Amino acid sequence: MRLFDAHTHIDMKHFKNDREQVIERAKKAGLIGMVTSSIGPGSFRRTLGIVEKHQGFIHHTAGCQASRLTEDEAQKIISLIRKYSEGIVAVGEVGLDYHWVTDANQRKAQEPLFRLFINLANELELPLVIHSRKAEPRATEILEKNAVNGVLMHCYDGPRETTKRIADNGWSITLPANFARYRSRSEAAKIMPLDQILLETDGPYLSPTEKRNEPANLALGCKSLADLLELPMEDVAEATTKNALAFYRL
Repeated sequence: MRLFDAHTHIDMKHFKNDREQVIERAKKAGLIGMVTSSIGPGSFRRTLGIVEKHQGFIHHTAGCQASRLTEDEAQKIISLIRKYSEGIVAVGEVGLDYHWVTDANQRKAQEPLFRLFINLANELELPLVIHSRKAEPRATEILEKNAVNGVLMHCYDGPRETTKRIADNGWSITLPANFARYRSRSEAAKIMPLDQILLETDGPYLSPTEKRNEPANLALGCKSLADLLELPMEDVAEATTKNALAFYRL
C-alpha cells in the first residue's frame, strides 16, 4: 500500500528532537513521500536543508501564515521562492484566514497579499496550495478570477455550495487524518470525486490520536476515507497517492 502526505510541516520545532525517527516511521507506515510546507523565511531555510537530506522523499511547498502576514514578510518569501523555484513543487500554503482575523478591514487587507502569491504562482507556472480557514467562499472567488494553474484547498472545511464549485473547477482538496471528526469535511469527501481528493496530516496539528500528529498517521486518515466511501483501503491509498503525485508533478 502506497501513501503520500500531501501537506505537513516537518521543519517545525515539534519535530526537532526526533525528526529522523518521524521520517522513518512514515516510511514504515507505507509513505512513499511527503510535501512539507514552509510558512516564513526561517521556516523556508530550515526546509531547504531537510529536503536536501531527503531528496526524492520530502518535497517543498513555500508559503506563509496568512493570519500574521505583513507586506515585508511576503516580499521576503517571494524573493526566496524565486531564488529556489526549481526545488519548489507549489506555492503555498497561502490565502485567507477568517478564524484568527475577525476584523472586516483586516480580513480585506489579506487579499492584496494573497494575490501577490497567486501572481507569483502564475509567473512560475506552479500550482497553488490554499489556506482558507473559515474563508473558503471568498478565497474561491478570488482564485476563480486569478489562478491559472492547479489549485489545492488544503485542510478543506468549506460549505457544500463552495465544495461543489471547487469540484466543478477541477480543483482538489486535502483531508486531514482526523477529518472524520468534522461533519463538513466528511460531507466534502462525499461530494468531491475521489480523483480530486488528497490526504494530509498537517502535522504536528490536527492529530487523529492523543499525541502529536506526524506523517505516519496518514494511514488512519486513509482508513477513515475508505470506510466513508465503502471502498478497500488499498484502492483509496493508491488513488490519493496518484492524485498527489499528479498535482505536485512528481
